[in-house]
Amino acid sequence: MTNDEMELLDDLTTQLSHAQVELAISAITLKYNEANNIVKNHVMAGSSMGLIPIALFDIAALSANQLAMIKHLCQLYDVDFDAQRSKLLITSLITGSLPALTIIGLSSLFKLVPGIGTLGGSAGVALSGGAVTYATGQTFVKHFSVGGNLENFIAPHFSGFFKKQLKKGKAFLSKEKSESVAESMP
Repeated sequence: MTNDEMELLDDLTTQLSHAQVELAISAITLKYNEANNIVKNHVMAGSSMGLIPIALFDIAALSANQLAMIKHLCQLYDVDFDAQRSKLLITSLITGSLPALTIIGLSSLFKLVPGIGTLGGSAGVALSGGAVTYATGQTFVKHFSVGGNLENFIAPHFSGFFKKQLKKGKAFLSKEKSESVAESMP
């Protein structure tokens, strides 16, 4: 093989390596974007659970929504899904942020008060439920994106991240609400 041929081979090998890296980055980005779309869809569904007028039924619906979100994320990241284990992990993750759980529960119970209670409770569950769904989804996206699965998820390791994501979830919902109101105006 001549020097020119070796240089050409080296150049082609380098270009191929760069192309493989670019493809890997694109695949990771695509998966991350798809995961965020899954989370966003379930956040919007979760915040609408606040509109359910029956106290505590809204919490059951919110829990089912979060479980479905974890199932979709497991499918995306090729992680074996276990409904029972997922329920326990979601509960332990949310329980680590007791104020959020308390607000959702009290908001739901507030719906028992006719009139203003129903409205106030609905708003509280909508905001808190959506924010908790956002934080739960982002926590599992982070865990799954680095190769984690349901077996090695340790909720206390994510408590700080989860609390930060709760704040981001509230900001996300406020932004979505503002954009929705702006779009509905003539």
